[in-house]
Amino acid sequence: MNNSSYSGDRAGPPPAGDGRSSRIVGLAAAVATTLISATARGDEPLVRVAPTEKPVAHLPVASDEEAWRFLPAATSGSGLPLPAWARATARSLPRTTAALLDLDRIQRTRSPLGPILRGKMRWVAARANRCEYAMAYAEADLRRAGLDETGLNRLRGDRAGWPESERAALAFAHQMTVDAARVSDADVARLIADYGEARVVAMVLLLAYSNFQDRLLLALGVPVEPGGPMLPPEIRFDPKAGPPPVPQRQRPEDRPVPEEPERIDDPSWLSMEFGDLKGRLEGQMARSSRIRVPSWEEVLRAMPADYPRPPKPVRIRWSLVTMGYQPELAAAWSACTRTFGQEAKQDRVFEESLFWIVTRTIHCFY
Repeated sequence: MNNSSYSGDRAGPPPAGDGRSSRIVGLAAAVATTLISATARGDEPLVRVAPTEKPVAHLPVASDEEAWRFLPAATSGSGLPLPAWARATARSLPRTTAALLDLDRIQRTRSPLGPILRGKMRWVAARANRCEYAMAYAEADLRRAGLDETGLNRLRGDRAGWPESERAALAFAHQMTVDAARVSDADVARLIADYGEARVVAMVLLLAYSNFQDRLLLALGVPVEPGGPMLPPEIRFDPKAGPPPVPQRQRPEDRPVPEEPERIDDPSWLSMEFGDLKGRLEGQMARSSRIRVPSWEEVLRAMPADYPRPPKPVRIRWSLVTMGYQPELAAAWSACTRTFGQEAKQDRVFEESLFWIVTRTIHCFY
């Protein structure tokens, strides 16, 4: 995707007002990398993940009653049972937890991919990440959608009899998870031919969320809830409710500061001349987009009525793509990154350093 119009906020369409809204580190990279970068795709190895020991939560997990005392007021669904990950994050990040619950509900119940394809792609991503919690949830969603045990066994093993278009989508889900930078122009073109641009954007948003959620689940170490994977709780939080109190954010005092080098000694940077770097950047900016970028006027027409209108047109092209083709999914995604930025109050240098490490690790030039 041509990046000449990049203008700052990597988390999604900026909300009205603060153009510096933070993002959950690394969320945008998966979206940008897939719609833009190029090389070859590897096939998914059809092997089953070996079972691991039963996970033990790495952080305290509140009871439902305790978690609801932390969360924002709800207009409906208040007091419903909550997934373990939400009970683990509710105390520190109550508004972010509420936004994530809403995003999870929308992704699981309103995906334009349909419940079967969506569930299969979610399972493939979870397996690649070795996230047993998410695998169990994807299997439960698939069973509720009508996939029988024969279908689940084929998902876990030999999919040779499935349509090529579906196998291509599942291979895309695997490649997006293990090495998104190696998704090629041809891979995306094939998916667009089979599914259309709007549904391919839905796939990208699903996989970006899947990879974020799996890392959250693995970091928290939460087990599947007693009684098995839960349905998405039908909760609607009150957008006018005041923000709940959060723990005071303590910044370390008198922490050691590394010495600044007089010369850059990073081999990756030293391996190229400035002219070569400039040429590569110009080449990326001149690339044709893999997908048509909607105009700002098209995005405004598609934007949900309750989504905050930015004070000026957005020029960030992946934001135009996600909001133009999948406004509901993209709005729910951006609500999480926006809320996290407001609530977490991370040190900006620390946050940008983490973002740099993530994007460099996954080879996201964006």
